[in-house]
Amino acid sequence: MLLVACACITNVSVANAAPFELEWSAPEGCPSRERMLSATRARLGEDDPSAPPELFVRGSVTIEGPDVVVDLRVADAAGADLGERHVRFEDRRCDAIEGPSALVLAMMLGVARPRQPEDDRRGPPPPVPAKPRRNEEKGHVSEPPLGHPRRDPPSAAPASGDRSMTVGLSAVASRGGLPTIGIGGALRWTATIWAFVVLGVEGSFETASAVRAGDGEASFRRLDAAALAGVRVLRSRKLEIAPLLEGRWGLLSGDVTGLSSTHDANSAVAAVGVGLLGRVALGDALRLEVLPDVRAPLARDEFQVRRGTELIHVHRPALVEGRLSLGLAWEFR
Repeated sequence: MLLVACACITNVSVANAAPFELEWSAPEGCPSRERMLSATRARLGEDDPSAPPELFVRGSVTIEGPDVVVDLRVADAAGADLGERHVRFEDRRCDAIEGPSALVLAMMLGVARPRQPEDDRRGPPPPVPAKPRRNEEKGHVSEPPLGHPRRDPPSAAPASGDRSMTVGLSAVASRGGLPTIGIGGALRWTATIWAFVVLGVEGSFETASAVRAGDGEASFRRLDAAALAGVRVLRSRKLEIAPLLEGRWGLLSGDVTGLSSTHDANSAVAAVGVGLLGRVALGDALRLEVLPDVRAPLARDEFQVRRGTELIHVHRPALVEGRLSLGLAWEFR
């Protein structure tokens, strides 16, 4: 295929070449639009033209597992589709596709540009590439020749999407673990490995408003840490979703004023739970994180106070607790 592309470039007329404009979309770490323009013009033997563009190219780069996929489409000034290419590079770094992609784009421009008059002595017009084999090879075109219609590929994950790390700060609200609605914050770290496995740790703090305890009042706070593990089931340019399993350990403490508690006001707590981590891209690295979860405590100590000979119930964690976490995270690659 590359030999055919070279034959096409050799027969392109530089003096009468139609200027082109490139619209380029690529994840971070891939060749930029300026690099692709320079590389393509170098293969065409052209400088940056001052004339208005007559051909318009739309190019995009996506990552599909270990492969890098480049989509190129050429149209004229009237918007008529002149052809497209779907190029797959197997086990290639995204920054290494610049040369082969520029060569394919130069080939497409050579085919799409107007033919010379018959009395021109430049030689025969560039040959049209043959339909490639169905089994794709490294760096080969994997779609039909120019002009054959096809549907646009779905959005894929950004470059280096197989591995990433996030650090985020969230506000949390919970119900069931404290006597009233718990309000607090959480600091969370996660890492995605092997393309879909999500691991993480979290620390959180919650407090609740005071409740009546006989003739006094009791206020409660909870401090805990969690280990997170899950599987990423959806990953696109804008959205990521991963169900998680949680194991939590911490301390629930209560302060009683006006009366004394019948036993230690501090209690160790542990729970297991499930959650659904969702991330929405707000920028190249900034993410909105949402994590609703439910958990079941492994122990449910009851807090009581004594008034004379009477024991007064104050609080006991619910059988099932719910929590919602909402915040911002920064993604590293």
